[in-house]
Amino acid sequence: MVAAPRQITIRASAKQRRFLDSRAATVVYQGGARAGKTWAGALKALLLAQAYPHCRGMIVAPSYPMLRQAVVAELTTLADSMGLLHTWQWNKSDNEITLPGGGRILLRTASNPGSLLGATLGWAVGDEVALWSREAYNYLQGRLSDPQGPRQVAFTFTPKGTAHWTYSLLSQSRQGLEVIRALNRDNPSLPEDYFERIDRELGVGSPIWRQEALGEYVAFEGLVYPQFDDERHVAEPPPDTVWASVIGAVDWGWTNPGSLLVLGMDIEGRIWVLDEVYETEQPVEWWAAEAARLTRQYKVAQWFCDPSEPGNIAAFRRAGVPATRALNEVIPGIAAVAGRLQNDTLYVRSCCVHVVSEFGSYCWKQTRDGVVRADQPEKVNDHAMDPVRYGVMGFLAHRPVEAYVL
Repeated sequence: MVAAPRQITIRASAKQRRFLDSRAATVVYQGGARAGKTWAGALKALLLAQAYPHCRGMIVAPSYPMLRQAVVAELTTLADSMGLLHTWQWNKSDNEITLPGGGRILLRTASNPGSLLGATLGWAVGDEVALWSREAYNYLQGRLSDPQGPRQVAFTFTPKGTAHWTYSLLSQSRQGLEVIRALNRDNPSLPEDYFERIDRELGVGSPIWRQEALGEYVAFEGLVYPQFDDERHVAEPPPDTVWASVIGAVDWGWTNPGSLLVLGMDIEGRIWVLDEVYETEQPVEWWAAEAARLTRQYKVAQWFCDPSEPGNIAAFRRAGVPATRALNEVIPGIAAVAGRLQNDTLYVRSCCVHVVSEFGSYCWKQTRDGVVRADQPEKVNDHAMDPVRYGVMGFLAHRPVEAYVL
């Protein structure tokens, strides 16, 4: 006999409780960074699974690393505290959880929109939907037809500007849609020094501060890459693509994210951003191990690294990773990237969610009176943009030896 779930007390903000209690067909918890969105989404999924134990639900994250490191981590911690975890049958190879009542929770990613098809769902929870393609969003909405469930979908995300597709679909409450907005200060678990650092690093009142702290939709002025269009430039290379060269690019980070990008040039001269790793607070040994893994997976010939940390480059070399200093002339590099976007010779795979996101929010600095300075980009939303630039410039330095299929 399966033991009944234990009753526990969970501390949630008033806005999180509104989100958890909502019965709208589509409910959105929209907030700044660290506003407790993923936690609220995981708890929403568990509550729906308990209330409707005989249907299938789905939890969708932007990518597998985000699914594993953020969503599943919150889900399992909450399930354990509620006395549910030991009642699950978890097929980790299929990313599927079977519940005592026969219902199932499917764990999927928006980076492969096709994986969302074919399932009849009673409910769904989507994490950080602003890092999804609109195609993935449409596919998920079309799956909610199981009569044994509430056919509700809940989304959590930080807005990514008024030019983003979520602005027209998910920014305002209307019939069938409830939008709940939260500040990062609404998260009761964050320490005060976190807010002090965000205010200091992003600048109180700046567009990026309003997005990341207040969870607002912001009209970013002076985009560095206005040529970028996710409908044109987010694409998958054909499966039979022949690669002339594959290289990597590195931007170091600690409190701010660091990133590794893998870029391939096909035999027609098009560059594709193939993969990304985007993390905070990881030592250089961890980054070297990730770079080594990607080198083996993609046959990376050379890693072009942010030249500001020569010690890190040396650590990569000691780990057997072919690493060198990147060309770091900012304006020529930006011009090279912009030219490729304009000519449709630079593409990004949909799994590279942070690259796609930063293309839509990377801006030039502005003077106090609002004049855009098109010679100096802001040092925010650049953690994936810098290695894109290093990679594009790296292809100028690297000469391919042979063509091959990955």
